Amino acid sequence: MKGVCMGGKSTWFGLGRERFSISAYFAVLGFICAAWVSSIPDLKAMLGLDDAQLGRLLLSGPVGTAISYAFVGFLVTRLGSRLTTIIGACGYLSAAATLAVGFAVRAPWHFWSLTLAVLGASGNLLNTSANTQGGIAEMRAGRSIMSGFHAIWSVSNLSGMLFALVASYFSLPVYLRLGSLVAAAVVCLLLGLGGLIPSDVREGEKEKAGWRWPDRTLLGLGLMAMVFMGCEGSIYDWAGVFYKDVLAAPPQRVLWGSCAVMGAMTVGRFLTDRFVNRYTATRVVHAYSLFVFFGLAVALSSPYTTLAGLPLHIVATVGYGVAGFGISGLVPIVYALTARTKAMAPGAAVTVVSSLGFLGFFFAPPLIGSVSKAFGLSAALGIFAFLILLGLFMRPDRD
Repeated sequence: MKGVCMGGKSTWFGLGRERFSISAYFAVLGFICAAWVSSIPDLKAMLGLDDAQLGRLLLSGPVGTAISYAFVGFLVTRLGSRLTTIIGACGYLSAAATLAVGFAVRAPWHFWSLTLAVLGASGNLLNTSANTQGGIAEMRAGRSIMSGFHAIWSVSNLSGMLFALVASYFSLPVYLRLGSLVAAAVVCLLLGLGGLIPSDVREGEKEKAGWRWPDRTLLGLGLMAMVFMGCEGSIYDWAGVFYKDVLAAPPQRVLWGSCAVMGAMTVGRFLTDRFVNRYTATRVVHAYSLFVFFGLAVALSSPYTTLAGLPLHIVATVGYGVAGFGISGLVPIVYALTARTKAMAPGAAVTVVSSLGFLGFFFAPPLIGSVSKAFGLSAALGIFAFLILLGLFMRPDRD
């Protein structure tokens, strides 16, 4: 079913309230992601961890995500993505607020492990539900709009990272920085209430709302989501550590890479829908995969050049920016394809793919920590520079 159209084309005005509400919950995801990622170098320093120890601690996130498999699919298909979006957002905000408390009281290891598990589980529920809502909105619009929702995530994430960067200049305590971003996310949650799409099940497909084993196409989309989101997770969680430990950047430049990624990603996600509608999803996926590969190659090889100081940090930041532009549209395209599958109702299909993707998002950082201890951080992060090339084998327009 197509949405309200003006001049024969679906517009943001035509489904304004629904899209605004869905966007608000993508903003919740973005603000909380920024709040956590910007705090990882501070947590590493506070607990006195090396890369491998930090990696093991970050493993708590994917453990929580894996545990959430037991209830995410059930909740989304039984309660609908509208209600589970709100439930997931409340849980995600609560976990993030608990992280702020942990910094305030200098909590021990087990506190962080448990809280990160809750963050991973609730984040998976919100991510699945919000993307289900976005996929339904795209089907109602009749053209590619999914990347626009992810662009809102990028805007809020970039805003949060820039806030954290400014806060570092003024030596604002970590718990106050986290608390401020949680407060911004709470405002987004409240703004989004009341406008979400009420039903996930397409007319005549209610029998598909329950769980069934995904077909090969859906599993393939899930694996690609795992790779793409794993790449995102490795960049987000380790960019600050890379700048601080490998590039020896001063505190004012530690978040340069993260901000470059988010800035370029924001631009890319506002352009991706236009590119897909004009050039096809296949060409966009192939081009963006190459952007990620070459961008990460520049950034990760920069420490082995003769550059030092500011020039080194600028070159690495440019590389991260190119990679950020490339990664911008890959995940939204996968989610859009998932929501259009015929094998399951949208909620069930997105549950499968987003759960695998979110697992990659949380599992990649601890994997990077373990490999980094043996081979160095540049080599560890380089794993995803090569894995991203799997995108060259995707043919979205044939699915």
